[in-house]
Amino acid sequence: MSTSSQHLVKRYWCTGETPNMVRRQRGVEPGPPAPGSLVPCARKPGQRRFEAALLQAANRAMAGMRRRGHALRPTSRVSRVRPDAKALGLRIHDAALDHLLAEVLPVAVGDRVRGVAGLRACPRRDHLDLRSPDGEVRLLGVTRERWRRAVAAGLPVDLALSDHLDPRESAPRPSLPVDLMSGVLRRLPLWRGAAWLDGVVVGDALELYWRGGPSSGSVAAILAGSTCGIPASAAEPYRFRDAVRGVALSTVDTGAVVRAEEPEWAWLEWAAATAPGPAVDERAVRPARELEDLPDVWEQHEMRAALALRDMTTVYRLLTHHGVSRDRIAAATGQPGAEVDHVLSGAKVESYEALSRIAKGLGVPLGYMGLAHDEPTASDDRCDCANLDERAKRDRFLAHAALVTVGSTSGAWGCPSESCRSARPV
Repeated sequence: MSTSSQHLVKRYWCTGETPNMVRRQRGVEPGPPAPGSLVPCARKPGQRRFEAALLQAANRAMAGMRRRGHALRPTSRVSRVRPDAKALGLRIHDAALDHLLAEVLPVAVGDRVRGVAGLRACPRRDHLDLRSPDGEVRLLGVTRERWRRAVAAGLPVDLALSDHLDPRESAPRPSLPVDLMSGVLRRLPLWRGAAWLDGVVVGDALELYWRGGPSSGSVAAILAGSTCGIPASAAEPYRFRDAVRGVALSTVDTGAVVRAEEPEWAWLEWAAATAPGPAVDERAVRPARELEDLPDVWEQHEMRAALALRDMTTVYRLLTHHGVSRDRIAAATGQPGAEVDHVLSGAKVESYEALSRIAKGLGVPLGYMGLAHDEPTASDDRCDCANLDERAKRDRFLAHAALVTVGSTSGAWGCPSESCRSARPV
């Protein structure tokens, strides 16, 4: 395979575009392109800001789908990215479209606007344009009929179809690493084999977490060191328990970037680990029950930060800001009204039992508050040591010694049963 063909295939892996699409749009140029040119950056700062806001909304949509146990993997919702057209194009899975639009379209709540402020929806014959004063994104394949069905299902479109900006849409926006977030949005198909994907902004860095799918090392190498990488970025991989992976993205000085060889090992490892599959039902992030009369605000940035800190004062204030009365909070959490007023006034809730009761009453995913530690543990299998004769015990010991000799194990000799070990004399 020629060098140019390899680059086309890599872009297909990264964005979901077929090599023929890339050839029609860009042509095949001889020689290796500059770093990041296979997935070009947004040219204007406003467009990058707009794409960063869209990524935040997409993360909220993914978290909502994951929390509701949706049959579609949240990371499979974007099957194709067209990054170098006049407007960034995204092909969204039909089953995920309503979830995404509900998080993207602006909705006035109190004196704030939820969603992407300034965004306006422009339905077309075979696509849906999302425009704002900053930039534009095109949802490919979303027809006028599909848009009408979404509106008929209850999609809030008062602001999205307005000809004028609401004064509340001019509120100051939080500072975000827009270059990194725009780059991730344009490379979302990289995670299509993962069970879920989440992102957290930490200062001027972006931390990405996912479960299953591509390894942390391969994604970090692709994002920071390949021809499909995000220019002027560094990626630090790390992993946790239960197949949870992570990458911390940060911006580096372009003069300090040293172009290394293409990480072919990362592409091979990525290709072997990104086969899409059914969604994974994870009870640790599912709410105990759905409360239809409470707003679904748990994915918002301020709310997620307050939940992670177990700052119930801020949580309650945000709920009241979204129209939830103090009496409704008291009824959901089982707290007396005076106690709710006490928390709203700044009192801390530190009891694990109280926090768990509040989370379950409000329908907050326990994992968002670090309370998902009630998973059933595996039962301890009883050993048969008491029923073994001396010859059987000797045979087991010799088998273990043989494994140690050939280097297949380094563990100490003994029964693996916890009950047996605890019963032995010290």
